[in-house]
Amino acid sequence: MEVTGMNTFQEAIEVHGKQELHLVTKTFSKGEFFVTCKADALALDLVLDMEENSSCSILVLNQAEQEVNVNVTMNIHRDSSCNMGLLDVQEAPLQWNQKVNLIEEGANFNLISGQLCLPNQKKTGNLEVEHLAGHTYGEMKNFAVLSDEGKYEMTANGNIKKGCHEAQSHQATRVLTLGKGHSAKVTPLLLIDENQVKASHALSIGQPDDEQLYYLQSRGLTKRQSLGLLSIGYFMPVIDMIQSEELKEEVRVLVESKVGLYGCK
Repeated sequence: MEVTGMNTFQEAIEVHGKQELHLVTKTFSKGEFFVTCKADALALDLVLDMEENSSCSILVLNQAEQEVNVNVTMNIHRDSSCNMGLLDVQEAPLQWNQKVNLIEEGANFNLISGQLCLPNQKKTGNLEVEHLAGHTYGEMKNFAVLSDEGKYEMTANGNIKKGCHEAQSHQATRVLTLGKGHSAKVTPLLLIDENQVKASHALSIGQPDDEQLYYLQSRGLTKRQSLGLLSIGYFMPVIDMIQSEELKEEVRVLVESKVGLYGCK
């Protein structure tokens, strides 16, 4: 399936079963792709080709009720910019592989992901942003919340090739651990073969602050609701990418119910 974004566009795409999806943004076009892996989704192979001087935001929302594989390849050309979000709060495994090619000067890529790792469900990510020209920019921000027995693995790689002067590669991963028996493995990588660049990586893994929990419970919230309130902040940066206020509210309510903010599972 091929979807082309021209001029100003807004495209909503549903994924069922196993699907190949080719997205194209034409020169001087700007818009939004909203991709939903529906309950019966099994695999998504997504390719995004951005022509020069184009921009888009792309949000991938996982609603699959069984294990799903998401494979993404992006080719971003001169002076084009992509903002991407991935939101996954399903009680099912996810395997996410992504390669971003910043092909020409001015290519720009920003990623924010939010994932909820529920009991005995493994979320795995293997991401790479490769700089193939100078004056390119790549940033990855990954957020995860782990409940009892939740499993999270993330490899984030910023790769700057020789000759890519003034390229910038940044990444940060934050993991909030709840309960017991969870496991988190995060591997931040920077492969740099050029001196005149800027690069950084950051990682934090920790439990909720006891004082914050005590304060919230003193205000009448249960422990589960308090943990849910602290968790929701890890997902709001992705939810805020949604331009439709009606859809944003629908997704926000979905996430809040998943993290137990309403006192239910």
